[in-house]
Amino acid sequence: MDNLIKALLSGILFGLWPMLMNRSGLNGYLASGVFALGGLILVAPFAISYGAVIGRVSWLMAILAAACSASGLLIFNDLLAKITPQAVGRLFVIMLIAQILVPAVYHLSKNGLTMDKLFGFLAAVIAAYLLMR
Repeated sequence: MDNLIKALLSGILFGLWPMLMNRSGLNGYLASGVFALGGLILVAPFAISYGAVIGRVSWLMAILAAACSASGLLIFNDLLAKITPQAVGRLFVIMLIAQILVPAVYHLSKNGLTMDKLFGFLAAVIAAYLLMR
């Protein structure tokens, strides 16, 4: 599958799951458990089919990534369980902005700020503002 199609499809699916989970009626912790268990069940066959790569893995980085992901999932699902379906889109935009800022700031720290990137950030801030109105 082409990388652009994979990026678009994953974006659509990542955009859909919070709206569906919000309507599930589960509390944030149970929703996180269902999400994690469902992910494990669906991902495990793919992970197993690729075999072990234990020697080439930075387990510290993998564990830190898992801890960040699990913490974010618990916080986000707790939020989803307590808001109305009408508020999901607005709060999801805020979460996505924060999520985008982390790699964007990292990229800038490694590559520097150019005028193109500055205008890109300004356009993103304006777009986010307009989307949340």
